[in-house]
Formats: sequence, C-alpha cells, structure tokens
Amino acid sequence: MPKNLRQQKRARREARRKAKRQEIQRAKSDSRGVKSQLHEAADWPVMECWVNADWEAPMSLNQVIIARRNPTTGAGWAALYLIDRACLGGKNANVIPFRTAGEFRREVLKKASKTQKMVQVDFNLAAAIVQAGLDYAANLGFKPHSDYKLAEILLKGADLEAVDVPIAVGGEDGKPFFVAGPYDNADKIMRHLTERLGPDGFHYMMPMPGLGGLDDFEILE
Repeated sequence: MPKNLRQQKRARREARRKAKRQEIQRAKSDSRGVKSQLHEAADWPVMECWVNADWEAPMSLNQVIIARRNPTTGAGWAALYLIDRACLGGKNANVIPFRTAGEFRREVLKKASKTQKMVQVDFNLAAAIVQAGLDYAANLGFKPHSDYKLAEILLKGADLEAVDVPIAVGGEDGKPFFVAGPYDNADKIMRHLTERLGPDGFHYMMPMPGLGGLDDFEILE
C-alpha cells in the first residue's frame, strides 16, 4: 500500500476518534447542565402531579408525572416515570422542560393521556407510587432505568410517611408478575427470576412471537 494512502487512512481514523471523543464530551457536558438545572428546579414549588386513573391496581403500569414551576418566570420541568409495581419497578423515566403551564398540558400531559386516563394527585402520593415500585423491584434484584437518576431529582422533599393510602405491589398470589413489553429482554428477565425465585415463584405473560426486545433496566449483580 502506498505510503500516502496509509497516511490518509490513519488521518481518517484519527479524525473519527477525535469526533467521537468530542461527541462523548458534549454529551457529558449537556448531562451536567441538565442535572444542574434540575437541582435548581427541585427547590421550586410543585405545580401539579398526575398518575393513571387505575393506579391502585398493582398490575396496572403506572404513568406518574411531577411538574415543578419557577414562581418568577412560569417556566418549569416535568419528570415522567413509567413504573411497574408488579415486577420490574422503574421501566423508564424522562425529564422535559416547559415554558408555560399551557405548554406542559399540551406537550406532556396530553400525550400521556393518549394511552391512559390521568388523574391529578398529591405530590406525596405520586412520589410514594414511584418509590413503592422501585422498592419492590429492588427486592427482586432489578435497578430502575438509568434515566431515573435525573428524574428522581424532582422528587426532592416528598414526605412518604404522610401517605396513608395502601399501595399494593406484586401480582397474583403475592408473587411477582412479569409482563414482557416490546423493549424488555424477556429471556434475560425470565432467567433472573427463575434463578432467584424458582420456576414457580412468579407469574409471567410473554409477547406475541416475532417481537424483539432491548434492555431498559439493569439487574443487580
């Protein structure tokens, strides 16, 4: 191979490596910026909280929304949690900025309401629903989705002890009930549950054949 051609290939490889390093650095910088903003928002008043109307049934996949708004500017941040209280705990989480209360209702609440009817609840109850799912899953060896680390910041100040409403967890017969979703690694989860609880220690429902899945949570080692 001619020397100049080898040099060109090396230069292209080095350029790709440099671009990748810059991309990773930008992602880290952006993450730190969002985290800083969320910590500031965690001291703002809670604007409102929402959860799916049938949240009391532990087999119902919970959508929980907590919104905080800057009392001076009216802008705010919303945290969205997808909680499986029957098995996996924190399946997903997200944080979304909004400029006005109207934008929050259009861009966040309205979209959540397309899949489930949502009802407004007290901040402490919303936080307790999230925590109940996480605690149950942790006992089974599951960690929440990695994005929960940002979303949990907006739970600051919640008084879980003030909640006197029972929050059920688990499935039938008091056993975990794993319902495989389109983004769950069903084989990995089934192996983990079987090793931890035995083949008769949990219930499960699998997707139709042909549906793939990806990990959206971690298993504790």
